[in-house]
Amino acid sequence: MSVPLLRRVLLTNDDGIAAPGLALLERIAAQLAEEVWVVAPEHDQSGTGQGISVHAPLRVYHHGERRFAVSGTPSDCVMFAMAEWLQDSPPDLVLSGVNSGANIGDSVPYSGTLGAVLSADLLGIPAIGLSQAFLDRTGIDWSCVETYAETTIRALWARREENGCCWNVNFPACSADLVSHLRMTQQSRGSITRPRLQAGRDGRGLPYWWLGFEHSSSHIVAPEADVAALREKRIAITPLRDTRGWLEWGEERAMADLAL
Repeated sequence: MSVPLLRRVLLTNDDGIAAPGLALLERIAAQLAEEVWVVAPEHDQSGTGQGISVHAPLRVYHHGERRFAVSGTPSDCVMFAMAEWLQDSPPDLVLSGVNSGANIGDSVPYSGTLGAVLSADLLGIPAIGLSQAFLDRTGIDWSCVETYAETTIRALWARREENGCCWNVNFPACSADLVSHLRMTQQSRGSITRPRLQAGRDGRGLPYWWLGFEHSSSHIVAPEADVAALREKRIAITPLRDTRGWLEWGEERAMADLAL
């Protein structure tokens, strides 16, 4: 059994309080910290970025000991937790995820998972976002997270003094036994080819539109790009703000080099 690394950790996500990725993260966090708090959105808040609720009040629902759902965004969850329960005893680390789907490239600014990480960083709290890429939403393989997430978090935490701790970690869409390396990456650009609208009409005949995007990342081949790392079955680790010396850590190292 792992020795707890932290005194207190706060968990959130953007897929909602009942998401399987959050349940997995709770099990991982129990190996990392003596005390685990979960403050997550009541419902799916994907695409909310770092947004906060300024036009509606927040409601909170108790889901067990140190476990709460908030009727707002992931950033709301972090801010609410810090204002209501953890103001005098802040967490050592905020973990956000594990998201169903990769948060790389052009999706990063829209990600509620990473919005929570950046909100924690604004408060001076170390934070890491975790996401699991998939090829089929109905059959997500979580084995990479189950096998490597705890060790990856420990490795990033150990380097927080040199590199800071505001990270985006993405696990490739494959089984754990196919992953041989992790890679320090840069956020890629240019995967959104254009926005698109899907039109419809509601029950009263009034028009509405669903906003979406057309994507293509086949042209992104630079080895330091986050999308390229996942394509090559690497765990992609990207800083969400400038960190001191992260490139010197190495663009790619064998897992054993980081004790994974």
